[in-house]
This record gives sequence, structure tokens and C-alpha cells, in this order.
Amino acid sequence: MKSLVSLAVALTVIPAGAQAAHSATGDPPARPPVGNALEAAIADPPPAGAAERRARQARVVRLGHRARAHARRLGLTPPPAARPAQRPELLERQERRLRRVNDFLSSRREMSRPVDERPTPAGVRSGASLASKLVHQHRRAARLATRLGVQPPQPLEPAATARARGRQLAHWRAVSRWLSARSERVRRAERPLSQRIPHFEELTCIAEHESHGDWSISTGNGYYGGLQMDRAFQRTYAPRLYRAKGTADNWTREEQMRTAERAIRSRGFSPWPNTARMCGVL
Repeated sequence: MKSLVSLAVALTVIPAGAQAAHSATGDPPARPPVGNALEAAIADPPPAGAAERRARQARVVRLGHRARAHARRLGLTPPPAARPAQRPELLERQERRLRRVNDFLSSRREMSRPVDERPTPAGVRSGASLASKLVHQHRRAARLATRLGVQPPQPLEPAATARARGRQLAHWRAVSRWLSARSERVRRAERPLSQRIPHFEELTCIAEHESHGDWSISTGNGYYGGLQMDRAFQRTYAPRLYRAKGTADNWTREEQMRTAERAIRSRGFSPWPNTARMCGVL
């Protein structure tokens, strides 16, 4: 045991003595040999990169200000002020995205023109490529609309000529860009009627059979509006509306549908026995 203690003391004293000798002669101490990766990392620590990160953060802030200025010039809602990320990989991705945004906004000049009158995008002349891009943009617009709670567009009907398909492509690209820039949730009152009325499709079908979809019809047969409601029905399920606006032919489509919804909650579709059966709900 005494020999082990003596050996440990000797190993501690020898490097200290060597360092003192080098200090006395003025020569720099010799670097210990590097034997593995851990010792190499200790001997030559990598640069911290803090200065590079700060410079990139400053670029992100400048690019964010520039994107906001371009958006205001074009009459668009400016994006929120960019807050630089802290992680290097996220910061690099943020800088690339803002550069693409600025490249796009700085080249836009057609914002004052109607969407359908904008020129066909360059590089989409071939028939197959143009058709595939048109389908892609239409599907993207439908997907973004659904995510925002907005009624998606009708099924795409490509135009007959390449020039007309180019105008369609410009239209759906503009729609997709506008939808992708909206990040807020659409309020319930802003959503389309088909999402606000629980049985919208069923009531629309019934109205097609009852009145050919004419929501302001009054033929003098004692039934009014698109759903052909009589006065007793109106007084029962919408008394205030009946007193304020008269018979249902003076109501909006939403008011007529909401009145019908109150009846459906208590009676189902029985007030329309024939047309509801034709629409498959009875």
C-alpha cells in the first residue's frame, strides 16, 4: 500500500516539476500527446459559434422587416414580426424560408389586377405539365380551405385550351397563396351555411322538390318559402320571425333552414313526408 501511495505522489509531482522547469527557461510547455477523440476535444475545443449565430439572427430580423414592407406595398396583410430561433438548425431553416418569401413578394406587380386577368405563369406551356400543375393547385386550395373551416371549391373542370388552363392555374395559385397566408381560425359566423346548418344537404334536397329551390316563392296555395311552410308551422317554430317579417317567403334561406331545424329536433322530417322520402331521409 505504501508503494502505491508513493507512485501516485510521484506521478503528481513530475508534471508540476516539468512545468516549473519550462517556466524557468522561458520555453513553452510541450503539449501532451493526444491519444483518443476525447483528449483531442479537450486539447483543441471547437469554436463556440456564438458570433455566427448572432449574425444570422440579425439577418432573420432584417429579412422579416423586408417581407413586411413588401407585403404592405402589395396591399397584403403583413406577416408577424420574425422572432429568431435559438437552435442553429431552426435558425438556418427560418432564414431560408424568409429569403424565399422575399424573393416571391419582391417580384409581384399584379396585385391590383383581378385574379382571372393575371398572366399565365412562365414555364407551364406543355399540356401534360400544365394539367398536372392545375390539378395540384386546385387540390391544395381545397385542402387549405378545409383546414381553415372555409367551404372548399367545387370540383375542377379544366378548360379546353392551354391558354385558358393557364389562366385557371394562375387563379388557383393565387387562391392557394391567400389561403396559406391565413393562420387564424375562422369564426363560426364566417363559415359557409353548409357548415352552420346541421341538415343543410337534406333541407336543400327537400327544397329542390318542394319549390325547385326558390326560397322566396309564394304561389297563393297557403305554403311559403323554399320549404313550403304553412302559417301554423311558421307561428309554432319561428313566432318572433313571423311577427317581424311576415310569411317565410320574406325570410332568408338561413332563417327558413333554422326554423326547419327546430321542427326536425322534435318531429324529424315528418312535416315533409313525400319529399323527405324522395331525398332518402324517411
